[in-house]
Amino acid sequence: MDIITYQLKLEDGRSYAFEIDIDRPSSVAATGPHADWTRLESNRCSNCPLDPATARYCPAAVDIEEIAEQFVQTLSIQRADVWVHTRQRSYFKNTDSQTFLNSIFGVIMASSACPILTRLKPLAYFHLPFANLEETFHRLAGAYLVKQYLSLREGNAQPDWELKELEQLYAELKTVNIHFMKRLRAASKEDASINALQSYVSLTHLVGMGVDDILGKMLPLLRKGF
Repeated sequence: MDIITYQLKLEDGRSYAFEIDIDRPSSVAATGPHADWTRLESNRCSNCPLDPATARYCPAAVDIEEIAEQFVQTLSIQRADVWVHTRQRSYFKNTDSQTFLNSIFGVIMASSACPILTRLKPLAYFHLPFANLEETFHRLAGAYLVKQYLSLREGNAQPDWELKELEQLYAELKTVNIHFMKRLRAASKEDASINALQSYVSLTHLVGMGVDDILGKMLPLLRKGF
C-alpha cells in the first residue's frame, strides 16, 4: 500500500492525523449514510460520466467528506504545523488552513474513483505537498511525456508530444473543480475548505490555459542541464 499521512497541529490546539491510501478501494458504489452535499446529483459536474443508477454518491466527495467536515468552521487564515509522511520521506511546513487543505484535497481527489480525476493518479504516487504551479506542471508534464515515450516503445505510432490531450484533460478538470466548489459551499460554514479548493481550481485553470507560457518560463532552467 502507498500511504500518505498528514499530521496537523492547529494554533487553537486541535490535532489531527489523516492517512490517505492511494490504492484504497473504489468508492463509486458507496451506499452511505453520507452528507447530502456528497450525493452525485448535488451540483453534479456537467461532464460527469457516472450513471446515477449505479453511483448514488460522488466518489471524490465521499473521499474528502470526513476531512471537509472536520474543518467546516475553520477560517482559512488559521495556521498549523503540518507534517507529511510518505514512504520515501517526510515534509514539514507551518502554513495556513487553506494551504494544507489544498494539498490534502489534491492528493485525495487525484487518487479518487472519479473517472476524470483518476487520470491524475500517477502524480499521487509521487505526491509533493504544497507544490506551486511550476512544480506541479514539471511533475505533470514529465510524467505525461514519459508515458508517451513508453507508449511509443509499445508500438503507438502517434504519441502526443505536443501535450494536446493534457490540455484537454485540464479543460475537463476545470469543469470538475468549478462544480466541486459548489459542493463545498454547501458543506462549509467558514472559508477554509472553500478557499482550499479555490486555490486548486486556480492552479488547474492556470495550467490548462498557459501550457506554452509555463514551458517558456521553464526552458531557461532546463537548458542548464541534460
